[in-house]
Amino acid sequence: MREPKDVVVLIVDDEEALRQAIVFDFQRKGFQVLEAESGNKALEIVKKTKVDVVLTDVRMPDGGGVELLNAVKKLNPQLPIVMFITGFADMTLEDAYDQGADAVFSKPFDRKALLGAVLKAISSDEEKWSARKFERIESDFSIDITCPDLGTSIKGRALNLGRGGMFVKLDKDFPAAGTKIFFQIKLEGGNSNGISGQGLVRWSRIHASQDFPSGCGIEFEFLDDSIRKRLIEIINDLKTHKFIPKN
Repeated sequence: MREPKDVVVLIVDDEEALRQAIVFDFQRKGFQVLEAESGNKALEIVKKTKVDVVLTDVRMPDGGGVELLNAVKKLNPQLPIVMFITGFADMTLEDAYDQGADAVFSKPFDRKALLGAVLKAISSDEEKWSARKFERIESDFSIDITCPDLGTSIKGRALNLGRGGMFVKLDKDFPAAGTKIFFQIKLEGGNSNGISGQGLVRWSRIHASQDFPSGCGIEFEFLDDSIRKRLIEIINDLKTHKFIPKN
C-alpha cells in the first residue's frame, strides 16, 4: 500500500471551516494536502499539479463538484480519484458512481470513514480486492447473489462493469443500499471460471424505465483468486471512467 506521504489529496469546498477541518485531518495523517474553494480553481490545480485524490463538495459557486468530476475524468479516467462530500441531493448515487465518483459522503459525515475510503482508493486493485471482508456463508441453493445480512438468495444478471463494481439486473428481491452480498457470476458459454466474490450494494433501482432496467449497483470488496487478476486486466482494458455503471 502507498504511504500517505506519497499521496496528494486536494480538498475542495467553499465552506472554509469545513475545508480546513478536512485539511487538518489529512495533514495529521501524513498526506500532502492542497485546497481550493471552487471547482474551477481545483481544476486549474489538477491541470498543473499531480493530484491523487480529490475530495469535493457538490454545490459551490464558480464551478461545482459534478462539473469538476466530469472535467477531471476527461483528462484521465483513472486519476485522480474523486469523492463527493455533499449536503444536497443534487444527484442520485447511481448518477454519481456512473459519472466516475469513487465514493459519496453526505454531510455530516464520519471522518474516519472518509479516511478509510481514501486509504482503500489509493491501494492497488490487487490489494483492495484480495482481503476478504466477512466469512462465506453456506447455502443449499444454486445462486447468483447471496445476501448474508438478509438471509436471502437472489437471481440476477450482470450487465455492465466499471472500475470498482458492476450493475446487476434484477426483477425482484432488491437488496437495500448498504447490504453486503456474495456473488457468483457464470460467464457465457458455461465457462466454469466465473466471477465470484463479495461486494456492497451502493444503490438499488426498483422501477425500470425505457433506458434503465431495474437492478442494483454493487461495489467490489473481494474477488476470488481464480478470477481477480483476469478481471483487473479486463477493467484496465475498458479504460472506463464509470466506477459503477447504472445500466
